[in-house]
Amino acid sequence: MERLTGYAGLHDYNRAIRDIAASPDWQSGDLPRQLGRVVEVAARSLGVGRASIWRLRAGGGALDCICQFDSRFGMLEAGQTLDANQCPAYFAALASNRALAAHDAVRDARTAELAAPYLIPMHITSLLDAPIWLDGAMVGVVCHEHSGTPRTWRDEDIAFAGSMGDFAAMAMSQARYQQAAAARERLDRIIEATPDMVAIMAPDGYLIQMNPAGRTLLGLPLDADISRYRSRDFLGEGTTHLLDTVIRPALLDSGRWTGEALLREGTPQALPVSVVALAHRDAHGQLEYFSAVLRDLSAQKAIQREVEALNDELEARVHARTQALETANRNLESFAYSVSHDLKAPLRGIEGYSRLLAEEYRDALPGAAAELLDAICLASARMDRMIEDILAYSRVQMRDVNLVPVDVRELTRRLLGEFEPQLRAGVELTEDVEPCTLETDREGLTQILRNFLSNALKFSRHAAPQRISVEGRRHGRGYRFAVSDNGIGFDMRYHDRIFEIFHRLPNGDEADGTGLGLALAARAAERLGGRVWAESSPGLGARFYFEQANGAHP
Repeated sequence: MERLTGYAGLHDYNRAIRDIAASPDWQSGDLPRQLGRVVEVAARSLGVGRASIWRLRAGGGALDCICQFDSRFGMLEAGQTLDANQCPAYFAALASNRALAAHDAVRDARTAELAAPYLIPMHITSLLDAPIWLDGAMVGVVCHEHSGTPRTWRDEDIAFAGSMGDFAAMAMSQARYQQAAAARERLDRIIEATPDMVAIMAPDGYLIQMNPAGRTLLGLPLDADISRYRSRDFLGEGTTHLLDTVIRPALLDSGRWTGEALLREGTPQALPVSVVALAHRDAHGQLEYFSAVLRDLSAQKAIQREVEALNDELEARVHARTQALETANRNLESFAYSVSHDLKAPLRGIEGYSRLLAEEYRDALPGAAAELLDAICLASARMDRMIEDILAYSRVQMRDVNLVPVDVRELTRRLLGEFEPQLRAGVELTEDVEPCTLETDREGLTQILRNFLSNALKFSRHAAPQRISVEGRRHGRGYRFAVSDNGIGFDMRYHDRIFEIFHRLPNGDEADGTGLGLALAARAAERLGGRVWAESSPGLGARFYFEQANGAHP
C-alpha cells in the first residue's frame, strides 16, 4: 500500500482496514502473521514511528510485547515487559478506556510513570493505545508510539486505533478457537481409540455420545442411533436399583461415583465393568450432562476366580499336610517314648547285672576282666544319658512355644541356683545381667542357658582358678545373653558342627557328654526366632551367645 502522511482521513482509514481484512497474512489464520499485518498497517496509516502489540499476563501482573513494527526498520524482535506494579495508573487507564490518547505522554497523568523507564529512552512524545478486549476481559493492548513534536490525536485517529485493537482481538480469538478445536480433536481421537467405553448422557439418562469401544461393549452396531437409548436400557434389575439408589444420588451430591456394576445383567452376555461416573454442571451450577468411563473386567474376574480356586486348593493341601504332620508328630512322640522304654529295659538289666557282678566277684576277676566290667558300667550310664537327651530333643521339637513376660534377672538367679554345688567348689562367678522383661518362652530360654552353663563348667573344670561369666544386655529391640569360661576352648573350624545333633566338641576326651546339649540349645533358639553362636580359641576358653531379636521391654 502507498505510504500515508499520518493525517489520513476516514476514507484512508477504511481503506487500510479493508487492506488488513483482505491480505493473505490475515487470511492465513496464523496469529504471528495476522498481528504483524495489523501493526504494520497501523504504523503506516497513523504515520507513527512504531506500533506494537502487548499481551497481558494471566493475573494482570505485566504486559509482554509479542509483536512490533518500526517504520524505519520493519518488523522487530519483541520481548520487552511492563510491570503493573511500576505503572499502576497506566494499567488502570487501559482497563477503563476504549482507547488511551496521550498527546503529551511524558506529562499525561495516565502515562507519566512510563517516562523514565520507557518513553524518554525511546524518544516517545505521544501515545495512542487501544486495549484489546476478548470475552469481556482486557487481554492486551495495541500501542502506537509517536516521536518528535507532541501530537494531538484526532477522533478519527482514536477510532482507527480502536479498530486495530478489534483486529488484534479477532486474531487472538481465532487463535484461541483454533487451539480449543485442536484440543477437542486430540481428545476426540483419544476417546475414539481408547479400549474402554466412554459415554456422555443427558440429565434424563439418554445417551448423547459414545465411542466405538462402548458400542462394542453394549453389543450395538457402530452406526446405531444411540440417542434413542438410555443408560438403564443396558442394565438388569439389580444394577438398575444400584443406579437409582446409589450411583445417581452420589453424582447429584458429590459429582462423582466409582465402583463396579454389571451390564446386561441376567443375560448370557452379562458383563462385569468398573465405572467412573461424573456429573458436569455449568457456571451457574445447573446440571448439564453425565459422563462415564466403563472398563471390561471379564478377564480380571476370570483371573480372580482362578486365584481364589488355587487359594482354596492350596488351603486344602495345607490343611491336609498339617493334619498329616500332626499325625506324624504324634506317632514320632509315641515312637520316642516306646523306644525309650524298650531300650531302657534291657539297659537297666545290663547295668544291674554288671553292678552285682562287680560287687560280688570283682576280687575274683582278673585285672583285665575288671576293667572290661567297668567299661560296661560306664557305657551303660552314657547310653542312659543319651536316651534321656534324645527324649529331651524330641520334646523340644514337639512342645508348643509359650511366650510370656520373663524377668531375665530372676530367671538367671534361679538357673544359677541349680548349679550352686558346682559353683561353690572354687568357681569365680561373674554375673552381669541388665534388668529387662523379655517376651519369651521361659522353658526354652532356661534350656539354652542351662546347656551353656553346663558346658562352661564342664570344659573349664581343670582351670585354676575356674572362671565363669554370665552376661545379659539389651540389643536393639531384643536381648543378648553370653556365657563364657576360661576352659580348654575349641578350634573355630568346628563352630558349625558343634550345634548339630550327636556332634561333640572336638576335645571329647576332656569331658563326657552325648553331643546333644548344644543341638538342644540351637533348636530351642530357632523356635524362639533367635540364634546361637560361639567364639573360642584352643586353650583360651569359649564364649557362647544367644540372641532373641525382639520382645525386650523395660
